[in-house]
Amino acid sequence: MALSAWLTVGLLATLLLMWTLVSRWAQSHGVTGPMVFLAGGVVLSAAAGVDLEPTQVRTLAELTLVVVLFHDASTVRVGSLRRDPGIALRLLLVGFPLALVLAGATTALLLPGIGVAGVVLIAAAVTPTDAGLGAATILNPAVPVRVRRALNVESGLNDGLATPVVLAALAVLVGQTDPARGVPSILDIGAVPALVGIGIGVGVGLVGAFVLDQSYARGLSSVVTRALAVLTLPVVALSLAELSNSNGFITAFVTGITLGRASRCLESEPSAQEGVELLADLLGFVMWVAAGGLVVGVFLQGFRWQWLVVAVAALTVIRFTAVAASLIGAGFRAPTVAFLAWFGPRGLASIVFGLLALEELGPSSDLVHDVTGVISLTVLLSVAAHGATAGPLARRYGAWAEASQAPIEMEPATEPMPSRGRGLTEGFPLHRARTDKDSP
Repeated sequence: MALSAWLTVGLLATLLLMWTLVSRWAQSHGVTGPMVFLAGGVVLSAAAGVDLEPTQVRTLAELTLVVVLFHDASTVRVGSLRRDPGIALRLLLVGFPLALVLAGATTALLLPGIGVAGVVLIAAAVTPTDAGLGAATILNPAVPVRVRRALNVESGLNDGLATPVVLAALAVLVGQTDPARGVPSILDIGAVPALVGIGIGVGVGLVGAFVLDQSYARGLSSVVTRALAVLTLPVVALSLAELSNSNGFITAFVTGITLGRASRCLESEPSAQEGVELLADLLGFVMWVAAGGLVVGVFLQGFRWQWLVVAVAALTVIRFTAVAASLIGAGFRAPTVAFLAWFGPRGLASIVFGLLALEELGPSSDLVHDVTGVISLTVLLSVAAHGATAGPLARRYGAWAEASQAPIEMEPATEPMPSRGRGLTEGFPLHRARTDKDSP
């Protein structure tokens, strides 16, 4: 029997409390937040009878994706990339599409019965990376700043690139399985909704940057209230998107990019983003618990070896091939290419895509079992492998870079901004204005 709603909330809150009290010690021993909450979700679902309602899961998944897209996009300082745009652009414009195509080809070969839309959905869901799972890598000052920033920018933007592809594939699948139902508004990414969403995102981002900067410059607000102001912007953007029947995910992503590009306040006061970062963390923890329930539901229905092959290929061969191809001519040495290729963990965005697919297609769909199976297994393997190797490999690679003084890797660069999940990663400086090699 499923537990009552308040008891479920109480168990989730207790798990969160326990994690926050021991997070620093746990992470020093290779145990990450996603590991804990994913395992907690499995236990609560399988043993304690916790079962979130589908409507609750969908609402939380949509809100989580909106907040994550906004936060990740706003923490990427597009202006600071003008001095060194090459690596980030290579990974996003060459590596990401190539990985998407290779993941799609692998999925189509191993799961031919799911159709083109199903192939596209799986490929787009397992391709975007999540810096939160590799926070010990991006925050470790032993790793050259230029390398850390490349991983940070990639993970901050590629989930926004994957979202329209996922939504388009879901919209096609929903239309195929139940034509009478129509396409839900949240999946509508036609030309007009997308353009309207982009326009709203640019407008909200510019207005938000202006009022935030004016308040900061004139001393009309405090650090805390400015953090609350930033927290309201994705909600405003989502509300306007819903009122205009445009896509809220695209709107939130564009709002974040515009705000991060236009606001001087955020550049000089990163703490103004702590409110939205904490919200993203909190929602992310809930989604990891929901992911544990998803895993239980998937594997109770059976297991297919094809899922394992697609998952392993996505995390290794496909990722390494895409990154290596995108960095041809960049001048990086082999250890750096391997380091960038390995640290492409799959996490929260993939989980949210899987939960949305489960809700939109329904648990009785023949297709949804393969979709959620591949996504669940990919994320499970990534949580274990990347979580366990982030710290040791970052230290090892950093020592190699320092000893070899690789010239391309050690070029001056601006410090990457903290991203979601990093506020609870202790032991590394979270805000450093520049490296010793940067010019003042």
